[in-house]
Amino acid sequence: MSIQRKLALGAAAIAMSLAAYSAKAEELKLAHFASTKYPLHVELMTPLSEQIAEKSGGDLTIRIYPGGELGAGPAKQYDRAVDGVADITLALPGYTASQFKKTLLVELPGVVPAGKDVTATFWDNIDEVSKEFRRTKLLALWSNPPGVLMTANKPIRSLEDVKGLKIRVPSKNVGRVAAAWGATPVSMPITEVYNSLATGVIDGVLVDASVLNSFKLKEVANHVTTGMNSTNSPMMLVMNRDSWKDLGEEKQAVLEGLAGATLSEAGRKTQAAGAERALKAFSDMGKEIIELSPEEAAKFNAATDALIEEVVAELESDGVDAGAYVNALRQ
Repeated sequence: MSIQRKLALGAAAIAMSLAAYSAKAEELKLAHFASTKYPLHVELMTPLSEQIAEKSGGDLTIRIYPGGELGAGPAKQYDRAVDGVADITLALPGYTASQFKKTLLVELPGVVPAGKDVTATFWDNIDEVSKEFRRTKLLALWSNPPGVLMTANKPIRSLEDVKGLKIRVPSKNVGRVAAAWGATPVSMPITEVYNSLATGVIDGVLVDASVLNSFKLKEVANHVTTGMNSTNSPMMLVMNRDSWKDLGEEKQAVLEGLAGATLSEAGRKTQAAGAERALKAFSDMGKEIIELSPEEAAKFNAATDALIEEVVAELESDGVDAGAYVNALRQ
């Protein structure tokens, strides 16, 4: 056989091998709304992409699209997974609250008792809310640390101090909490909060402390108040159903092995550590962290005591078995 013939056959074999690998390998698009410095990008999504590639031997990979590259802002991230704009998205159930009525009950103070792990409680009762995720494949669901009150100009030392303030909230339920405290809730994506707080469009924010760093709110907020029973904001990684089905059983098994409660716990830890770092950085800047006195904290808590029964009654009237779910979360 001539050298030219051998070279031709070798080239053909390489081409066939590459074609076979190309047909076998699959890349998923994971979209989120924050920067590449965002803790969840660095500590959750990037390790997930590395682990997927390793566990699948390169047959399955994830390419991350940060900063709204596949669509700006956090509010529509869930829809982008449903519609297949991205294969996987980082989303907040609170932005599409009508889809997640039972899931979002954990936002209300006292639904999950203080000190209990909200994320673990989610997964202990995940079958109770599985229908709410039927439009996507749920990969992870976790809770951020409890919300704190961040204000630009007015320190909050009592319930009376909150009255009349315009407080940004991430969802309807959190808005009800703010209203129970006497504030005017304002709904807006977290990406719009910096300018709104800096210019006085809003007076404050009710959200977990990690955003002081990740969305630079420490630059425009001057006071943080803690100590009351507060809200919990769930976050999730969801996957387009067709993208999931197209993976096939082997690749599904790889992704499934890294997802669920394990991935959710990683999300919880990332957010908790981020909140701790952010509060320290805020304090190091000489800004004020206020711990409510027990007497004032009790006033905040009393103001929201009736919310659980109100919301459960509303959902039950809409045919949602909310009471049983709340009882399960409280166990």
